[in-house]
Amino acid sequence: MRSPAADAPAEESTASDKVERTPLPPSPRPEAPPGPASPKRTWPDRLRRGARWAAWQTLGFALSVLGGWLAHKAGLPLPWLLGALGVTALLAAFGRTVNVVGVRSYALVLLGLGLGQSFSPAILLSIAQVLPLIAASSVLTIIAGLVAARVYIRMVGLDPKTAFFCGVPGGVVLMAVYAQRAGVSESHVTLAQTIRLMMVVVIYPLLIATALPHELAVDGWTEAATATSLPVLVMWCLAGLGAAHVGRTLGLPNPWMLAPCVLAIALASSESLPAHLPAVLIITAQVVLGASLGTRMTPDFIRSAGPLLLASIVSTLLLSGLLIALGALVSLWGGLPMAATLLGMAPGGMPEMAVTAHAMGASVPLVLGFHLVRVVLSNLLIEPIWRAAHALKLI
Repeated sequence: MRSPAADAPAEESTASDKVERTPLPPSPRPEAPPGPASPKRTWPDRLRRGARWAAWQTLGFALSVLGGWLAHKAGLPLPWLLGALGVTALLAAFGRTVNVVGVRSYALVLLGLGLGQSFSPAILLSIAQVLPLIAASSVLTIIAGLVAARVYIRMVGLDPKTAFFCGVPGGVVLMAVYAQRAGVSESHVTLAQTIRLMMVVVIYPLLIATALPHELAVDGWTEAATATSLPVLVMWCLAGLGAAHVGRTLGLPNPWMLAPCVLAIALASSESLPAHLPAVLIITAQVVLGASLGTRMTPDFIRSAGPLLLASIVSTLLLSGLLIALGALVSLWGGLPMAATLLGMAPGGMPEMAVTAHAMGASVPLVLGFHLVRVVLSNLLIEPIWRAAHALKLI
């Protein structure tokens, strides 16, 4: 039998263990020396920053207008768009962008109304008579994208499906939408289509002005505009904006231009058009469109393009040459104005090519007819054409 005394050391030991095992409170960490306090932006500071930003944007847009005016005085084709593009591209290369994203949609509304107003009943009937030829030409234009796609595969190493959507003509916005729907790289498609569009809006006006000056402004397909009172003009612009919002809700491709354009075509072809847009609004829209293209040429954009830049240049030259040859054949076969047919089959976007036609005096309705049909057929046929081309090992 053990005595209590014998147990005492054990109890003491246990007690001491308990004391030793009791966790000590954490020692306070040394506080870091206080850094410089970030200055709080007061309302006056924010107002000053906003005023500087607004002043720069106003100056940048004024320089874009000046660039368009100088190009106009120099007699360049498509002067207001190309002049604004050149100025904003130069500014963007030095890190000073002119932000016209917020007003580009409104410029497209003006373009849609202004371009759609040239559809008289006689012109609409003439287009309807050659609609099968226009549809066949649009299909050929889409298929011609296979030539450009091969360039992207060989020079950049893109997968065939991404290369196909980079190569098919259709405009930046529409092809980016189709690429997203098809599950391919939207960034590659956007870069390739943007570079091509910039080249096309330079190549085609110079080519047509040089080779076909006798056709411009005298092809008999262009309607002259008449004067309109200011209140009616304002109401007409608001109606175009409302149509654009409806088109956006319905999911139309490029609703800001397409929906107002369809509205103007419907009313103009029934001889019930309420107003004609004056030239100054069309010119302003062209400047905005040119600035929106040029301002993308930032150093980051050029660096991100990489090998895609050279491939886009080569593919654009090949595709343009092929489509110019096809356009000439279509023009001769169907008895259509050569300049308008070339612009209608050009590998550029609908707004840019229609503006080119308007600025150069070519047939706006015919060019729009080609591109409207291409938009519809692209939406229906671009995936089947891809599957057929891939199955036949064309790409």
